[in-house]
Amino acid sequence: MNKYNQYYKLSSGNRLLGVFLSALVAIIGLAIFQDYLHSIRYGQSFFFFESLLFKTLWFYFPPILFLLKREIEKRPLNSITQMCFAVIAPALVHLTLVPITIWCLSSIFREQSYGIIKTLTFTLSNDLVKLLLIYSLFIGWLKYLENKHSKEATKKGTTLPQFLVVSSGKNSTRLDFNDILYIKAATPYVAIHLEGKEYLHSESLKSTAIKLDARFIRIHRSSIVNTGKVLSYRSRLNGDYDLVLQDGSEIRLSRNYVNDFKSCYESNHSTA
Repeated sequence: MNKYNQYYKLSSGNRLLGVFLSALVAIIGLAIFQDYLHSIRYGQSFFFFESLLFKTLWFYFPPILFLLKREIEKRPLNSITQMCFAVIAPALVHLTLVPITIWCLSSIFREQSYGIIKTLTFTLSNDLVKLLLIYSLFIGWLKYLENKHSKEATKKGTTLPQFLVVSSGKNSTRLDFNDILYIKAATPYVAIHLEGKEYLHSESLKSTAIKLDARFIRIHRSSIVNTGKVLSYRSRLNGDYDLVLQDGSEIRLSRNYVNDFKSCYESNHSTA
């Protein structure tokens, strides 16, 4: 995905997590209340701790979803295979953590603990579909936000300034987008490369990317390239590529960004 509008994507993702956490609290409360009603209906004793213990499944959603979201921000999902893995992997981790947690807590607070295998079997038979569904919906929603903001960024791109003001110390310089070859992180600065020149800019790569238009694409965690300046690219036969720029310089394209780069490159060159 083009990182041009990443700020808006991240803020929407954070709002999504906030909504999910609120819904999670409500779901856990309703589930415990349901256990209470079930015990009354069948004349059984209601034990709040035991009911809460078996709601462990829900408590693991916030940390796992948070980590999943952060991982996707670092490594965008560019294929169906990656999306399936992003659903199945956290679901398996979730299924493993729940019985272990229930066993540990029941060993501490109960005379007789709940066995791991028995709890795992119970969780598999009752919650597997639920886990896959929730993680699938979460991944689907993140992809929806990603596509939505990418389209918004493309529409806004025509009204954005066609230059970047870079500052280093007391000096500020206006650089035309057409003159920029690529931008690399040079902590605590970014290095902006032109033909025969280089400017240090006192800003992060992420905040600089937001100011660029749709022709600029992230090709590595630490670099952005102007696709209009790319003459050709060749495979390294390991998933990575080398981009050849108009001034003859070469820069590496990471395998995690290949699909997004090709899409942006072909789109911009076909338009040109």
